[in-house]
This record gives sequence, C-alpha cells and structure tokens, in this order.
Amino acid sequence: MRIGMMKICLIFVVATAWLGLSTILRAEEKFEVRLLTQSGPKAGVAQKFQITIENYTSFEEVSRLKDIFSREGYESFMRAFRGMSKGFFQPIGGRGIKIVIHAAHSIPKKKGRKIMLFTPRQTWEADAHQRLDMRFPFMVIELDINEKGTGKGRIYEQASIQLTAEGAVAMESYLSAPLVLWGVKALRK
Repeated sequence: MRIGMMKICLIFVVATAWLGLSTILRAEEKFEVRLLTQSGPKAGVAQKFQITIENYTSFEEVSRLKDIFSREGYESFMRAFRGMSKGFFQPIGGRGIKIVIHAAHSIPKKKGRKIMLFTPRQTWEADAHQRLDMRFPFMVIELDINEKGTGKGRIYEQASIQLTAEGAVAMESYLSAPLVLWGVKALRK
C-alpha cells in the first residue's frame, strides 16, 4: 500500500515538473539591454538591443547534437547547430545585424536566474571588424536576471562551448574581455 502510494506521488511530481518545464521551454520572453557602442569623442553613446527568446534548448536537442558530433564530425554538428533557432538579438531603431540565437538555457539561481544564449561567432555591428581566432568559434550572451526581471549581462564575442553531461550547452572559455550589458530588463507582454 505504502509503495503504491509513493509511486503515485512520484508520478504526480514528475508529471507536474514536466508540465511546468515544458511551459518554460515554450514561453517567449523579450529583454531590452543597453550596450556602450562608441569610444573616443563619442564615448558614452549607448545602443539599445532587444533579445527575443522563443524557447529554450531541451535535453533531447543537446543529446542529438552530441550524437551528430560523435558520428559525423564538426561540420555536421555546426550545420545542425545553425539549424536550431531559439530567438534573436537585434538593435532597436538603429544600424546593426539581426543575430539568430541557436541555443538558450535558463539556469535558476537563489534570487533570479542566469540566461545563456549561444550563436556562431559573427560580426554583429554593421561597421565593426574583428580579428578572428578559430579556437573560439562562438558568441555567448549571458544575462543575470533577478526576480523582478532586471539585471545585467555580458557578451563574449569569441568563445568556445561544450555540451555537458547534464544536457546543456555551456561556455568553456573565451578570448577577450566581455562587453558589458546594462539596463537589462524583461519586457512585459
């Protein structure tokens, strides 16, 4: 009797967690961020960007990427990675390039959460030129959000990633100091 009741409770807990997680994985979120984009005499000019997250990367998607990498190699992995679309990062009312986010994770913290966004490295400012290092083929955007939906963030323009045993994409290392995002806030629907 007791074992049967424990099984029913366990099934209920797993089903409830799955439903809650699936809602989180499908919910669209939008954030507004600011980035200082000028140096020299025009220092202090901040450009606004909008980050739209359409859904988050699932354990199954990461497992599929791992499988593709181990069976077919790096080029097939990159094709599959680029084929995933989780949202986009784009300037608001200005010049720049709309960047597709290919992997996204929301990691709960004690008072808020950390959102990690991944895309292949690319020039995201219309008139910027970067020196490239092939060891760091990705760009990572990291947002630290508190329970009120505000916070700060960073852009790692040249980073390397790894696929973890827990079914997540994680930043392994980066080349240069990150760009700082400030005024991060969730936009209400």
